Amino acid sequence: MVSVTLPCKTIVRLTEDVTVTWKNNTGRLVHMYEASGKKPKEQHKQYKDRTKIEEHFKYGDFSLILKNPTDKDTDAYTCTVSNKWGKVLIKKQVLLNVKAGPDSLIIAIDFGSGFSGYAFNAKPREEGSETQIKRWGKELGLDTPKTPTCILFDEHEEFMKFGYEAKTAFNNMRGEEAEKHYFFEDFKMALECSEPRYQTIKAANEKSFKAFEVFTKVLEYLKDDALETIKAQAKEGEFKASDFTWVLTVPANWGHPAKQFMTDSATKAGLVTDATKDKLMVVLESEAALTWCLKLQPDGFITQNHSRDSQDQPAGAAEPDTSWNGLPKSQEAVEIEKEQEETIDLLNNHHRNGKAYVVVDCGDETIDFTVHKVLEGGSLKKLYEAPKNQLGGQTVDRKFKLFLKEIFSNGVWDEYEQSFPSEVQKMMYNFISLKQLDEDIQISCSYNLGELAEKEKDIEAYFDSVEGASWDDGYVRISREKLKSFYAESLQGITKSLREILDKNPNIGFIVLVGGLAESQILRQHITDQFGRQYKVLCPLRPQEAILKGAVELGRNPEMVEPQRKRPAWLNFICEKFKE
Repeated sequence: MVSVTLPCKTIVRLTEDVTVTWKNNTGRLVHMYEASGKKPKEQHKQYKDRTKIEEHFKYGDFSLILKNPTDKDTDAYTCTVSNKWGKVLIKKQVLLNVKAGPDSLIIAIDFGSGFSGYAFNAKPREEGSETQIKRWGKELGLDTPKTPTCILFDEHEEFMKFGYEAKTAFNNMRGEEAEKHYFFEDFKMALECSEPRYQTIKAANEKSFKAFEVFTKVLEYLKDDALETIKAQAKEGEFKASDFTWVLTVPANWGHPAKQFMTDSATKAGLVTDATKDKLMVVLESEAALTWCLKLQPDGFITQNHSRDSQDQPAGAAEPDTSWNGLPKSQEAVEIEKEQEETIDLLNNHHRNGKAYVVVDCGDETIDFTVHKVLEGGSLKKLYEAPKNQLGGQTVDRKFKLFLKEIFSNGVWDEYEQSFPSEVQKMMYNFISLKQLDEDIQISCSYNLGELAEKEKDIEAYFDSVEGASWDDGYVRISREKLKSFYAESLQGITKSLREILDKNPNIGFIVLVGGLAESQILRQHITDQFGRQYKVLCPLRPQEAILKGAVELGRNPEMVEPQRKRPAWLNFICEKFKE
């Protein structure tokens, strides 16, 4: 068992008939000793069963032993020694700074609007411990770092499934069966109100459910799945929730009520208890993403591959500390020597030139813009968050689906969508992968869609009056220009928002692209074309994973975001006493 001693000693001998009180900087009672025999006041639950005084009072030693300290115990502690009449004999203050070391056990959860996932570090005693990310969708032939943020309850309001499994199960239901079940998706926005604790959200069957119950079940599922995944990989021993520091990511524009809602949901879900809330961190998505990017070497960033012929790299080619399943096509690491040196200089000397970073989180539902600067010492400070827009990946997907409806006209697509929702969903999953490219793409046409279409006319005839698409032996071929047109509205909105932010914040030097839509070459090239001459545009390899990986880093190194939020600037020493 690890413990730390908070020293409080004096060379003056005192009688043993004293009262010793230890409190933290906010006035919480850490420990109390009553020599009179009276029952001491109850200590704060954060310190319950973790404190002890050896009672070497006659030697002038009133030191406190704190067991199992964590970074959440970092604080200023005051020891007050009083006589039986209440007169203060000694008052000393001790500073304690407990850092979460690189061997800490961390689970980070990114609860996204469209997709969610988790990452973990569960190898504290092994060299080269890695951040690992759960891969999803294998049952559908997919391999993604996140799963759809959707959840399914049965008619008795009992949890059934989450993610890809929930969406597939609900799409396979028909009529009355579907009406009995509660299916929720795109519900994260429910917390963007003044009192989210009492908010209700509507399921697909139009019945309402308490938002708190839905969010709690999502977190409970992700917690249980993470522990099962870690257990399956563990060589020996078992892990429980209390063994980990849990990191939850939230949007930069969320206020205290929404953050408190997530804390309460996490507690009810069993990530932490009331007594172990110190092991829960709530961090901003943008600061997690930027933390990861600042950690990367130059070859950890994407540049456009102008040949467009690169192949996925084989498994095992990644640097340590990342999961790896090959780069998407047409992405490559920066290889130009001068660019490497320039990137190193920009990243390593950001605090010298004082340039700020605008993090553009290109999510499935929204595009979020947040400006940060790096303080002396390496911690991050949020300067500004711009209004988000609803022009994320779903906007591009919606344009694609409308184009399919234009091709398969006269109600053919509508009938297909209603009769075969699972097949439509499979096409959309396929498109999510293909829309990362900047070239012609091919979408497989299912047998059922072809059969419905040919009831009206020969399938090739559907393409006669449509620009940007053609029929190619069982595939719908979509031209590069048409694919780019699906992005037009999103790119216009991103460009407009970025220009407004950059005009208001002249000290910005970097544009950092993260999120699932940042996997798109079309988006990255557009931002580079528009802003690359004046600003350094950075996008990490596998940008959809940046928030998760950065959240794990913040779990290990909370001082990167904590100082300006909760810690006084003078907490820089370990158990250094002052003010006798």
